[in-house]
Amino acid sequence: MHYSSHRIYLASRSPRRRELLHQIGVPFDTLLFRAPPREDADVCEDALPGEAVDAYVVRVARAKAEGGVERVALRRLQRQPVLSADTTLELDGEIIGKPESPAHAEDILGRLSGRAHQVLTAVALAHQDSLTHRLNRSVVRFRPLSAQEIRR
Repeated sequence: MHYSSHRIYLASRSPRRRELLHQIGVPFDTLLFRAPPREDADVCEDALPGEAVDAYVVRVARAKAEGGVERVALRRLQRQPVLSADTTLELDGEIIGKPESPAHAEDILGRLSGRAHQVLTAVALAHQDSLTHRLNRSVVRFRPLSAQEIRR
């Protein structure tokens, strides 16, 4: 199935997002941002003080789309829509970010073990003078995990 003959830019490093676009037949070019520790200042993924989880994930997805449009102009690339997304976990009202180390990953999995949490994904699309977004929430339940499973 081929969704469109028009190309888009994907403002994401995520292999999963690339795979999903391939699956639905959307032709795209990857638009890369700088990775840590030299990330681009206009796409700050730090949570703001008191920021709600849904507001956070929408803000980051929209910033990536807007930043993508700016990079297209600065790099003098062909103008085409810019698609971006951001996903985060919410547990007890807290944003659970990407693990910073194996020990941090084990801590996160331990907190999720035997519990339900929300996965929030915001998708943003910028084209010409338009920027729109959608937010999806999913509830994920983990069965209890043993310490050995968490380490593995």
